[in-house]
Amino acid sequence: RTLHDLRNAKVVLCLDEDFLGGHPDRLRLTRQWATGRRAEDGTMSRLHVVESSLSLTGANADERHARRSADIATVAQAILGAVLRISLGDDESPGTAFVADLVRDLESHRGASVVLAGPAQPPEVHAIVAVINEALGNVGHTVHYLPEEDPGDLSALVEAMASGAVETCLILGGNPVHDAPADLDFAAALARVEGSVHLAEANDETSAACTWHAPRAHYLEAWGDARAWDGTYAVCQPMIRPLFAGRSPIELLAAMLRDESTEGRAIVQRTFAAMTGGTVPLEADPLWRATLHQGMLEDSAATPATPRVRSDAADLAVKALRDRAAPGEGLELRFLPSPTLHDGRYANNSWLQELPDPLTKLTWDNALLMAPARARALDLSTGDGVRISLDGRTVEGVVLVQPGQHEASVSVVLGSGRPRAGRVAAGSGFDVYPLRTTGAPWFATGVRIEATGATEALAMTQHHHPIDTIGGRGTQERLPTIYREASLEEYRAHPDFASHRVHVEHRLSMWESRDYTKEDHRWGMSIDLAACTGCSDCITACQAENNIPVVGKDQVLRGREMHWIRVDRYFRFGYDEAGELDGDRLEAVAMQPVTCHHCENAPCEEVCPVAATTHDDDGLNVMIYNRCVGTRYCSNNCPYKVRRFNYFDYFRRGPLRDTGMLHVTPDYYTRRQSGADRLRQMQFNPDVTVRMRGVMEKCTFCTQRIQEAKIQAKNDWVRLPDEAKATTPRVPIADGTITPACAQACPTGAIVFGDLNDPGSRVSRQHGSARSYSLLDELNVKPRTRYLAKIRNPLASNGHDLDHAHEEGSHAG
Repeated sequence: RTLHDLRNAKVVLCLDEDFLGGHPDRLRLTRQWATGRRAEDGTMSRLHVVESSLSLTGANADERHARRSADIATVAQAILGAVLRISLGDDESPGTAFVADLVRDLESHRGASVVLAGPAQPPEVHAIVAVINEALGNVGHTVHYLPEEDPGDLSALVEAMASGAVETCLILGGNPVHDAPADLDFAAALARVEGSVHLAEANDETSAACTWHAPRAHYLEAWGDARAWDGTYAVCQPMIRPLFAGRSPIELLAAMLRDESTEGRAIVQRTFAAMTGGTVPLEADPLWRATLHQGMLEDSAATPATPRVRSDAADLAVKALRDRAAPGEGLELRFLPSPTLHDGRYANNSWLQELPDPLTKLTWDNALLMAPARARALDLSTGDGVRISLDGRTVEGVVLVQPGQHEASVSVVLGSGRPRAGRVAAGSGFDVYPLRTTGAPWFATGVRIEATGATEALAMTQHHHPIDTIGGRGTQERLPTIYREASLEEYRAHPDFASHRVHVEHRLSMWESRDYTKEDHRWGMSIDLAACTGCSDCITACQAENNIPVVGKDQVLRGREMHWIRVDRYFRFGYDEAGELDGDRLEAVAMQPVTCHHCENAPCEEVCPVAATTHDDDGLNVMIYNRCVGTRYCSNNCPYKVRRFNYFDYFRRGPLRDTGMLHVTPDYYTRRQSGADRLRQMQFNPDVTVRMRGVMEKCTFCTQRIQEAKIQAKNDWVRLPDEAKATTPRVPIADGTITPACAQACPTGAIVFGDLNDPGSRVSRQHGSARSYSLLDELNVKPRTRYLAKIRNPLASNGHDLDHAHEEGSHAG
């Protein structure tokens, strides 16, 4: 197993690897990468990406090159040959210009660069990457290795099952009947087994094919332990008793083995004692108690190794690639894990179904992603139905035209179209697992696409809440002022470039504004666009924290999604030889989180006839729900379009996906006090209201967390001696005490919250940064949320001036 360390990596090259979006170690790698993207000291890492389909990592790349996944092995060989020639003193050009640029950049950062290959690439490419990293001196610095156990061979198991050699099959989790390679026909082999048991959280496709379905306890309901990607040992302890009498895998195995103990806690303690030399029971063991408190065992990560790559590894890998069947020149089909549903295991989670894909902004469905040029060649548009055929297997799906896709490659997202996923997922998307085989699990050439004549509306959210400026100017004209960015070269020359993108004539108000700088607290937020990857973790964190309802596909199609924070995605294209904007030349992707800006001159407050939206003592823009009569004037007057209106009582009615209508079941009022209804209520945060139909709602900067901290500070003041109270008017709230849900979940730390009246707070320092700017500053609404402008670090040889391209015109897709 390769363990990457990006903290000191100045150049990162990803070959079909989406470490910001789909890597098992995503959180650690994302945080490490983000630490190298703070440009205040004038230095910055550079990210190169070579991929077939636009990924989250590709969207954040400084240099991105679209290639078929089948052709990335050729790119890897070219890079390997150039690196080895340079190490031997031969400066012969590697051929293509972009490979030459890549190799020069890697060579100039020996020991401080890293090359990553994605799981879709064959083992030979990973071997080549290992040789490249060793030749560049990266091993031991940015690249380490850990021992990894053989995961076993599913094909061998299926063969044994089909032959009748397996009498009993115990399946712990997973869903192989649905997602195993189609050519294995796992379901047919399982039918030859006399007895089968599936331990799973839901009665899914595999459960239906087994003799027995056993309810599995959720990991938050059970004791267990695990190893992190770097080998760190972690203990899982239940946060709630099992709701449905489920059992964990270790408890089921212990029962079947007639172990002396079948209780999860005792089993975990026995394992822990064997590892640490303790004695069961461990309740008084300080190491056990410390591990429970921290969630992990201190210093338990595996010891990284720096083995030498065998001398003939490169020759063996290249020879093996040559011996493989050469990839055809036809159209390639690429299988992608869903950024929300993964392989389909989360398909019945309504939060994730309604979370927009970070790049396509698609909800509730998957689609066949196709480059604009390919769509024109096939006379297809977004929403057109197609028949996808590969090696005699056929499925039907829907097209989504996506910039950044290689013209000779189409991609399809896994995880949708499950026949037994549950009520939420019923009817969502189409199933593409019938096209995946053991020989081509991630990409295959020779796919055929045919139009079926059908069409389907896809619920995409990018254009639902457009920000506009005075005069209704178009997207192309306003994007450079909304999303401000520059190259590292320009930033070094003009650190305050962000403040000069818009020239405001004056900032005179029509009324006398209150001076909130004199209040005890002035809460504010800063979002660093150079660190934000657009992952959308903040959206779901906000939804969970603030009891935000799910509305269903039909309501999303009407633009009525309820998320309090959205991440806008913009495409920037290049120009053709005639100087016209070329929609086939994607140059950059912009990601911008937008939430309520808590304006000090709030336009929403001026028009509310019942004063439902107003300012509190700290200057926050708050909503008084029991005053709101639903005029929606505030939403019309909000320039950021961040207010949401409750059209239906979503907490009492369930969205029916097939019709989009909402209904109350006949037995609803008799079930209100039933166990099912009480179970439903357990998902809500008790510190936050559940809003009713007909009211407006929006971000509150997680005011419940603010109030909790203020109450604690007040209680601390009350407990002070009387003589201390005379000199201490209040107990200060230390910077970092309050963290909104979005900032808590952000893997890069791009979102910072704090008190603007505290000059030492992080948010105050960021608001004073040269990169800081206010969105729609010309409106003089004085927002409490500001952005730090994006900085990119392209190769100087390209001569790109990123913001100049913005000023010349751009397109927000």
